Amino acid sequence: MTRRLASRLGLVAPSSTVAVKAEADRLRREGVDVVDFGPGEPDLASPPEVKRAGIAAIEQDFTHYTPAAGIHELREALAEHYAERAGATLLPEEVAVGAGGKSVLFNLMLALVNPGDEVLLPAPYWVSFPEQIRLAGGTPVVVPMDPGEGFTLRAEPLEKAIGPATRAVIVNSPNNPSGAVLPRDEAERLVDLVVERDLWLISDDTYESFVYDEADKGSLLDYRDRLGERLVFVSAFSKTWAMTGWRIGYAIAAKPVIAALLKIQSHDTTQACSISQKAALAALTSAAVDAPRKTIETYRARRDSFVAGLNRVPGVRCELPRGAFYAFPDVSGLMRRRGLASSAELCAALIRDKAVATVPGEAFGVGSHVRFSYATADRTLEEGLARLSAFAGSE
Repeated sequence: MTRRLASRLGLVAPSSTVAVKAEADRLRREGVDVVDFGPGEPDLASPPEVKRAGIAAIEQDFTHYTPAAGIHELREALAEHYAERAGATLLPEEVAVGAGGKSVLFNLMLALVNPGDEVLLPAPYWVSFPEQIRLAGGTPVVVPMDPGEGFTLRAEPLEKAIGPATRAVIVNSPNNPSGAVLPRDEAERLVDLVVERDLWLISDDTYESFVYDEADKGSLLDYRDRLGERLVFVSAFSKTWAMTGWRIGYAIAAKPVIAALLKIQSHDTTQACSISQKAALAALTSAAVDAPRKTIETYRARRDSFVAGLNRVPGVRCELPRGAFYAFPDVSGLMRRRGLASSAELCAALIRDKAVATVPGEAFGVGSHVRFSYATADRTLEEGLARLSAFAGSE
């Protein structure tokens, strides 16, 4: 007899990106040579200074509970790191450290969203956003952005989607999966809209260090003075310093929001890992702070080469992403060539026939596209393109 499980499980689906990784790992255990474009993490190692700080924390027995908000030194370092952007008044008490950006975002949903509230979600969106909103009792309102503009976020369609129950807007720039970056003029319009309608603005800046054009650099944190308590900024050490497994994310917000977040976190993870907090502190206060500037050139070269290769595959069209490390091509032509009805079917056929792991666009709210991560070695990118070309040429 199957025991009854919680009804809220019917509201959500498992993470598609985690599922792709699990399938790729299963095939590898069976001896299959998998080309894996699924992972949303850099293929580089954590900086040496970060690793040494983690080892030192263990050797110094820094392995006990810390304050729920994180050690003061790390909160202080984060406040200093963002002070110029957020204004000179940014305090350590306006920073909360958590067990990865995903955990921080989920706890924020629980803290900010009431049952019945609507949250505007530009599409394409990160796979966990709609599920987190639903688990908090809210309703995600998906607002499609124009693929002809590379899915650039625009304020106008968001304004049209606002209703009586709208409580918040989520912005992810650079965007996972499209790599789109919020333009400065649209940021201005969005800020005006949020202030006028008195909404929460949740800014997920996890990929903030992966911006390829100097003109695109910027953040909604730049508008903190105008937005006031409405702005909640979230980022993580995961992508910037290749620290995905260390699980350190953080939020910057007004003190009442930080207190609400920590009230929930204190009953969830309690705190981020003590060892990882020391490693994160080293990322901000040692030579590792320069690592992101060195990394971006590696990824720029990969982006340019890989996207050019995708555009040579019959039935595939890809815009050049302005940020992050994903290509998100339109594969509708390839679907027609192969007689496939969805990008989910396409991804299933790719991994079955060519052992190429990708993530279907349905996971991000756009069914005609597929996400490829180019955060992998050049030889892997080349092999993957060769297999994709062979797949496209097969009848």
